[in-house]
Amino acid sequence: MTRTIDFKTSIAVSLSGLDVSAKKLQELCGREKPSGQHHMRYTPSDIRAARYRAAGVEPPATGQLPLATKSPAVIVTRMTKGGVGKTSISVNVAAAMAMMGYRVLVIDADPQASASNLLGIDTAVYDTEILHIGHFLKKATNMPDSDLKGAIKHIYEGGFLDLIPSDITLAETDASLVAVMSSHTRAELFLNRNSQYFGQNYDVIVVDTAPGTTPIGLAFSYVAKDYRNVLTVVEPEGSCLRALDSLASNLSEIRAVTGANIGMEVVVNKYHPNLKHVRESMGFLYSKYGSMLNDSIIPQYSGFARQLNPSNKDVGPLVEFEPNSVGAAAIIDVAKSLVRSYRITMPGLPREE
Repeated sequence: MTRTIDFKTSIAVSLSGLDVSAKKLQELCGREKPSGQHHMRYTPSDIRAARYRAAGVEPPATGQLPLATKSPAVIVTRMTKGGVGKTSISVNVAAAMAMMGYRVLVIDADPQASASNLLGIDTAVYDTEILHIGHFLKKATNMPDSDLKGAIKHIYEGGFLDLIPSDITLAETDASLVAVMSSHTRAELFLNRNSQYFGQNYDVIVVDTAPGTTPIGLAFSYVAKDYRNVLTVVEPEGSCLRALDSLASNLSEIRAVTGANIGMEVVVNKYHPNLKHVRESMGFLYSKYGSMLNDSIIPQYSGFARQLNPSNKDVGPLVEFEPNSVGAAAIIDVAKSLVRSYRITMPGLPREE
């Protein structure tokens, strides 16, 4: 299941976000081009090392990392309507951050398990006894979960992209949480009691929730109060705009009941400037949600549809398998902006502003 990824120099320079030449990036990585390799191929470990050395810090070994005192940044994706590309964007952003050298954990909090499938786990044939997030949300305890490691699947080599997968049985947790007192705090409780483990092993956690308004989605939305916003994805089209209004209303209800002030960071997906209804919808978005819009826009691009095409031998995020595409370039831009807005960093380095 775990796979090794690498990418060419031009992609590495873009992922690094460093204003350096290709030659300087290779120096910062601290290794020579392997014998017999015509062009240098970079890995997430290389980009991570380059970030440290660019800041004048020697990359620490895993055993030298300081003990974590809290969970890493948590990006929670929500939308009240399906089909807008929320899961595709969530997984691609997570993969892009991993390629940028950040250690990323994806939590699939949707019983449809689309994020799990996109990351290479076929939930139709996978062991249904997996420990999905519902197993942990049912617990009302402050003690760290001894079985947490067993729930995590390693996607990229080196711990750069891990996954807590989902399957259809996660729907049972949604049903059971309806009758649980203070169920909106269960995701926060889960993260807090395992904060040392998460902080030691990850720089960011990306949570993909189910479309609509579910107890699990509400619980993770409540977590987002510590990071100001949930991340939402919208297609510039009428029904999606109404769904965005519905999400804004839902967050207002959460604030009224719990006092949690949660905003939205909105990523526009499937943008096609030649379509009249798209241009009109963009005008509405700018007028009503302009301050919440991410500066990067994801274009309409066929490569996103190929990610889970059964005819493809490789199943995985676009940014990994088509890193030179316009779609991947937009994803990388979104990932960079989220690193800044969620203040994601690596141990021993200052947070990006």
